[in-house]
Parts: sequence; structure tokens; C-alpha cells
Amino acid sequence: MADPVRPPRTTLQVRYNPPVAWLFLVLGIANFVLGLLVPGLINLALGALFIVYGAVLLTRPYFTYTTHTRTLEVIAPIGTRRSFRATGGDTLIVAGNRIVLVKADGKRKKIPVNRWMSRANEWETVTEAIGHHPETT
Repeated sequence: MADPVRPPRTTLQVRYNPPVAWLFLVLGIANFVLGLLVPGLINLALGALFIVYGAVLLTRPYFTYTTHTRTLEVIAPIGTRRSFRATGGDTLIVAGNRIVLVKADGKRKKIPVNRWMSRANEWETVTEAIGHHPETT
């Protein structure tokens, strides 16, 4: 019988914490203005880079968790996607403010996601979904 709390095939999306994105935007604008006022290409380049990075953090998801396959996919702001799947004897667990993949042989691998980089309500939804699996209790 399926768990009535969540549908069997749900993909939960976690976005970046807005203050982190806004911090990069503010730093980018400040550097860009400084680059316009004081001759120097480095401040203009850093400003543009921070502005683009802040905009990416505001628009892209941080990671997704698929409940049916127990797969956590980390979406890098600029780069590749990495998937971590709890299959076989492997299990995803929540340890403090981190999500950890526990291998069948007992080795632990920290997944590269942090609570402080995530929106709190979305993080709680994912950690609750991970906690519902019998392998993690």
C-alpha cells in the first residue's frame, strides 16, 4: 500500500535561499559601480560575474529529490548535475543540517547540499520525505 502522506512519484524541488542570491547581486552591483568610478577592469569583471551568479541563484533550483527513485540530484549553478541514489544497500539519511548517503558497507558520503543555502520550508519538505523511508529509521 502506498504511503498516503506523499504521492508515489513526486519530485521535490529546493531553491536557493534568497538572501544568498541577493548578497551576490549587491556585491556585483557595488563592484560594477566601483569599476566604473575607478579605472580598473577587475572590478567591472567581478561585478558582472557576481551579478550573473546572483541572478542564476535566484532563478535555478539548488537540488531536487525524487521520492519514487530516492534520487537526490544536485544542480550546480554553473556546471554539471550530480545524482545520488539510494539503491541496493545504500540509504539517504539526514544528519544534522546535512544529507548523507550511507553506502552498504557503512561508509558515509556527505551530499554537497547545505541547509543554509536552501529555502527553509523546501529543505524541511525534502528531509521529511527522506525520513519516511524505513531504511533510515
